[in-house]
Order: sequence, then structure tokens, then C-alpha cells
Amino acid sequence: MRTRRLKVLGSDATYHCMTRTVNGERLFGDREKEILRKMIWQVADFCGVEVLTYCVMANHFHVLLRVPDASEVSD
Repeated sequence: MRTRRLKVLGSDATYHCMTRTVNGERLFGDREKEILRKMIWQVADFCGVEVLTYCVMANHFHVLLRVPDASEVSD
């Protein structure tokens, strides 16, 4: 079941993001978890968001992100 996307008008927001594998299949072993962990940090750095915490399990993961106020982001 899809949920409606939240439209945020303000800034300096915190988001809980999660996703899971199709049919709950266990795809993330230790190696895959480490690759995903590195990707989370790379994408966060590229997007200018702060990873507050994360948890990677065998079939899904959670990430708590802080999106800074636009004035805090430098070029």
C-alpha cells in the first residue's frame, strides 16, 4: 500500500525514511549491509543532508535524516 507523499513548505526538517525489499526477501547479508551503509553516507553528503541515525536489517532499512535550513547550505 502506497502512502501519500508529504509536502513540506518549511525547512530544517527531520525525516524518517524506510524501505523494504519486494516480498520481504532477505537480501542484505553482512557484505550488502556494509555497501548500503556506505551508500547512505555518500548520498547524504551529495544531497547536503545529515544522517542522524540508521538501522539496516536483512530485508529493510531505516534512516533518520535532517534537512538543514537553506541558509545553512553553502555552494
